[in-house]
Amino acid sequence: MSTGRGMNAIEIEGLSKVYRLYPSPLHRLKELVLRRKFHSDFVALDNVTLTVGKGETFGIIGENGAGKSTLLKTVAGTLKPTAGSVSTRGRVAALLELGAGFNYELTGEENIFLNAYLMGLTKAEIEAKKQAILDFAELGGFVRRPLKTYSSGMVVRLAFSIATSVDPEVLIVDEALSVGDEYFQKKSVDRMMEFRKAGKTILFCSHSMYYVQELCQRALWLHQGRIRYVGDAGAAVSQYQNYERERQALLKSSAPAGSPEEGQNTGSAVRITGITVRDKLGSPAEIMNPLDPMSISVRVACGQEGLRGHIGIALIRNDEVMCFGTTTEFDGLDPVEYVDGTEYTMVIPRNPLLAGSYRVMAIVADDHAVHPYDTVHSRPFMVSGKYREFGLTFVDHEWKV
Repeated sequence: MSTGRGMNAIEIEGLSKVYRLYPSPLHRLKELVLRRKFHSDFVALDNVTLTVGKGETFGIIGENGAGKSTLLKTVAGTLKPTAGSVSTRGRVAALLELGAGFNYELTGEENIFLNAYLMGLTKAEIEAKKQAILDFAELGGFVRRPLKTYSSGMVVRLAFSIATSVDPEVLIVDEALSVGDEYFQKKSVDRMMEFRKAGKTILFCSHSMYYVQELCQRALWLHQGRIRYVGDAGAAVSQYQNYERERQALLKSSAPAGSPEEGQNTGSAVRITGITVRDKLGSPAEIMNPLDPMSISVRVACGQEGLRGHIGIALIRNDEVMCFGTTTEFDGLDPVEYVDGTEYTMVIPRNPLLAGSYRVMAIVADDHAVHPYDTVHSRPFMVSGKYREFGLTFVDHEWKV
């Protein structure tokens, strides 16, 4: 690891990390003696190139096994990459696995000196900072007890206090905010916000999408060791959540019958031949903005004159959650007459959906809204992450203090 130049605090170029997996320790020995391959390769990181600017709070997200911790360890210098390079600017402090860098036989006070030495501080510098570290960690009498007597929350408090008290230029945090009580989590967030104001660089890994979206300017979505997306933190969170919802939906059930815009009952007197989602200008759109006007048009084919019935429309998220559904019968309208080639349109003055991937399910039914003639699912459309609210839909609101 070298020291980066320019305004980037972290520069990663073509970074790869490959682990050798052996069926047993015996196979490792056989490979050394016989000079034959007895291992399989597991690629934890695959050609990752990334820069993090000085003073930036940068998030890393992804499912378990995506390579997040491996990436953080290489940046921290505790893991050697198989290929590529990592350069950092200034002192780096890292909170990685619980208790990493600690000796559990030593006391809390002794571990302060051990950890701070590893970060490059002199004995005089550690003595000067020791009381501030102890005050922040709030360990009481436990500071002179062996670390093996500590709870997991106390270990994290000590680790976080040391890492943030040694005045690093780059702070690496891996899920530390998810451990410990609510009081200390608040203290930790406050300390990180102080770091942001001071122009420090923070590399933040978390499964909490709320923390990532609130704390980070940009974020990286890692998937199977590769960069899936890097950019605005809100956009990264939105894309990752879309992927997770689709993955969970596939695990729960198979895909809905029929292809997008394909009728389910082609022999019926009434068939749906198309569904069009339109934006505020009335143009077909694949991406919508929250709170913008939108409309949904259902085009039908009908081979029988005078046939009447009701039309239903539902908005479904990509994890199969039905966000909203209604019919002309629900809304108190008389049965509409099905005319071949005609479009029937529902207007939504303010699109309430928040960021995500959605599709429309349309139904044409008889005049009692009981017997369905045809059911069709539209092609997916996206709602952009224009706003920072989280959840399923936007709720009109105002604040009064």
